[in-house]
Amino acid sequence: MKSASQIRKEFFSFFEEKGHRLVPSDSLVPENDPTLLFTNAGMNQFKDVFLGEGERPYLRAVDTQKCLRVSGKHNDLEEVGYDTYHHTFFEMFGNWSFGDYFKKEAVAWAWELLVDRWGFDPDRLYATVHEGDQELGLEADEEAAECWRSDSGIDPDHILFFGSKDNFWMMGDTGPCGPCSEIHIDLRPDEERAEVPGKLLVNADDPRVMEIWNLVFIQYNAMPDGSLQPLASKHVDTGMGFERVLAILQKKTSNYDTDLFLPILNRVAGLSPLEDLTDYQNPGGGEEAEKRLIAMRVIADHVRAVAFAVADGVMPGNAGRGYVIRRILRRAVRYGYQTLGLKEPFLYRLIDTVREIMGETFPELDRSLEYIERVVRAEEESFLETLGTGLQYFSRLAPHIRQISDSDASDSAVRALHKDRSALDLLVKAYPFERDRDVVADLFAGVAGRGSIPGEIAFLLHDTYGFPVDLTQLMAREEGLSVDMQRFSTLMDEQKTRARAAATFRIDQSSAAEWKVISDGEDSRFTGYESTADTGAAIRSVRTFERDTKPPSYEVVLDRTPFYAESGGQLGDTGFLTVGDSRIEVLDTRKNGDQIVHFVDRLPDQLDAPVHAVVDVERRERIVKHHSVTHLLHAALREVLGSHVAQKGSLVAPDHLRFDFSHFERVTPDVLKTIEDRVNGAIQRNIERQEERDVSIDEALSRGARALFGEKYGDTVRVITFDPEYSIELCGGIHVDATGEIGLFKFLSEGSVASGIRRVEAVAGADAIRYLHTELDELRRVRGLFKSLQRPTDEEVSDLLSANRRLEKELDQARMRRLEGALEGFVASAETVGGARLVTGEVAGVGMNELRALGEKLRDRLGDNAVGILGSADSETGKVYLVCTVSDDLLGRSELQAGKLVGILAEQLGGGGGGRATLATAGGRMPDKLAEVLSSSTKIIGEILS
Repeated sequence: MKSASQIRKEFFSFFEEKGHRLVPSDSLVPENDPTLLFTNAGMNQFKDVFLGEGERPYLRAVDTQKCLRVSGKHNDLEEVGYDTYHHTFFEMFGNWSFGDYFKKEAVAWAWELLVDRWGFDPDRLYATVHEGDQELGLEADEEAAECWRSDSGIDPDHILFFGSKDNFWMMGDTGPCGPCSEIHIDLRPDEERAEVPGKLLVNADDPRVMEIWNLVFIQYNAMPDGSLQPLASKHVDTGMGFERVLAILQKKTSNYDTDLFLPILNRVAGLSPLEDLTDYQNPGGGEEAEKRLIAMRVIADHVRAVAFAVADGVMPGNAGRGYVIRRILRRAVRYGYQTLGLKEPFLYRLIDTVREIMGETFPELDRSLEYIERVVRAEEESFLETLGTGLQYFSRLAPHIRQISDSDASDSAVRALHKDRSALDLLVKAYPFERDRDVVADLFAGVAGRGSIPGEIAFLLHDTYGFPVDLTQLMAREEGLSVDMQRFSTLMDEQKTRARAAATFRIDQSSAAEWKVISDGEDSRFTGYESTADTGAAIRSVRTFERDTKPPSYEVVLDRTPFYAESGGQLGDTGFLTVGDSRIEVLDTRKNGDQIVHFVDRLPDQLDAPVHAVVDVERRERIVKHHSVTHLLHAALREVLGSHVAQKGSLVAPDHLRFDFSHFERVTPDVLKTIEDRVNGAIQRNIERQEERDVSIDEALSRGARALFGEKYGDTVRVITFDPEYSIELCGGIHVDATGEIGLFKFLSEGSVASGIRRVEAVAGADAIRYLHTELDELRRVRGLFKSLQRPTDEEVSDLLSANRRLEKELDQARMRRLEGALEGFVASAETVGGARLVTGEVAGVGMNELRALGEKLRDRLGDNAVGILGSADSETGKVYLVCTVSDDLLGRSELQAGKLVGILAEQLGGGGGGRATLATAGGRMPDKLAEVLSSSTKIIGEILS
């Protein structure tokens, strides 16, 4: 049986024989593409080519692309583990033609590989083509159908026509698109095939008759108005799900039985403490066997997704991509904890197995192994702190929901809930604004009667125990229940949680038609390494974006330019263009595919006139110093903190730099000083910059060059070296000629931006000197505040602060004694109500904490058979506070409780509150009513005690 590695190489070799260039997979994090959370198809890295905004040094390509589908249109998460063929992370094999071959070759080569090379049974294969679409103005794709008839050996009866839902491919609502031709295979036994023809089950959701390869013929651009515009060049984009094809070639009925997954599954079984679980094929557990298999499949799938995402720079977090990876990771941990008995971190121990299987094809797993393990372990440890408690919370309440939802027993189930004190204690946590347990029980039962987990419960699990809501939905599904998502969403909105909807990543992708071509020829040749000005350039194209709420945006592309486009963290250049008689300000410079786009304040009057392009030199020089010192900083961080340090993001601006890196603890001030000294040492050495262009990527990496996070590299790269023993990095940015030009480096701050990611900010050159001047000026001003300094300034300031704290404490004590004296006046004015003493009083100028302390002292002072009520109002802030106390003996012989009493009084003040039966506090928004409320307490207490 051929291994996964062998089959992958055969796919590559086949298309290399056909003149295709083998290209590496793109990152899971799409570069410069805000329309995508994650790369979800092979074509993502070539979108600029299809839009006519970029080029490649080849017309044919073959690759395997890392893909992740967990949200939006392409969402397979909920099916993972329950069947044997859905995955979150998967490989997409693809072959590509950029304006070269088209349908005839794509069809012929697909048939040749599947049937002639891999030995697929042609009688089991079906081809689907587009039947046309009247709304889109498209006729049936007879061209593709004829290719199948003439260029393959398929049975003509196996060529099937389907509508746009199945056979018209679109990347999104707008952008590159076209008809597609899918290849399906019928894997049913011969007896079933004889009874029901396979063509009746194509696209009928039978998992045994499934698509294995999609040939997309990209020939249109979908516009925002729904129309289709022909693309200038026709392209081929094919996608084959490797995991599915591998299972067929290895004669497995499940993707998880292949050598891509089996080693991971068996490693999971080996880590589980369950004695009867020996391996994936022998799960043990009796009736629990299927649950164990599902759990192992989920874990094996999810650990691959997490490993590759973290390797590509995604950190588990609370928003965007980080939140998706956190959801996947925690979903896997829950399965291991609850089903396989894995109570300690275990996912991180599977990362090396993933590397062993896939590291040869994806070397980033080798390079980042230790880092991935540490990130995953830290996230597991964090979640395990609350997982057990959250699961107990859920399992304690789920039986009540099932019983209440049973129409035959709902009334008795609700009565049982009202009597279940421990369950009510748990419910109160989810309804913090309702103190009455009976009301809480009724609120809960109202939703539970529909067989749903209340949104309040899902929100508590999310907010307190760290359960992503889809994990709560999964647990509900296992119990035969649903989740009240409408209420959950309302609660999330009220908390102003970050928007995580995929719509955040949606923009118009049809921008190609908006460019106006001014002249033909090569464009965007960068001349800025050699100079900061260029005379005689020509405008190649311009475009204008009209925006509803902002001024228009004007963009210009030149044939050559000295302006650096934002990349690698370095901000784009600014400056001006002189075009004929017009001077145009360049506000920013960015990349659009392979183009360098100048964002200008207006378009010139003479678009065909020669261009004199001039960069703002002073700004460029400040940026360059911060960029070069970033390289020195990266090297110093690895030298001092360890080789696990890797860049995770950066910003290089004129006035400062920001650098994010992998590290799992705070960098102390002493260590920061050591790092700072190393960087300044390298500056003082005045190390000359060595620049090499067109170096083979493999050679550069073998020499120890650092490949930076978020960057995509071609076959050849530019290498920047400041001493081969100190700093070698792949970099397209602009740098100083020697480190001495930087002058000085100084840290501004250090902190955390995510789990396992630290951030430092710093300044260099004249900006560092200005920072030091500011600090020294501030120190001089502080020293000037003292008449004479006999000791170092910090000691004098420390003594001054200590003396100030001592005086503040004495002042607070004196103030409290004054307030306690006021209590005696209140006690002297006590009245008798219902046989008990009632003391009320208004205390001026105190907050809730002080008022509560006074309430405790008043309760101690009054003793038995007494009620105390104190209030404080602040008209300027519009706030009012109350504290109520009730003696212990009154609790035993009446219904009077401090918590209920303060709630009644607080309602009159436009607020609420609560607390113990003996002492409770409340707040309100009507300070002018405090005196009236204190007076009304006599009647209220009298009625309670009567």
